[in-house]
Amino acid sequence: MVVEASRLAAELRRRRVGRPALLTALDGVTRSTWLPAEPRAVPTPLLVLAAVSLARTP
Repeated sequence: MVVEASRLAAELRRRRVGRPALLTALDGVTRSTWLPAEPRAVPTPLLVLAAVSLARTP
């Protein structure tokens, strides 16, 4: 499933995971990433990895 950065940030906030700087960085990203399922069904470590990958400048 393709997920936009803002949706990923929202799920991490819901789980209360991730540094504030990472979540803020995701809010400014317009890219998306692939997850193996709906964000609520994906393990937290995989969400964090996807978030870090999206927050990095290309």
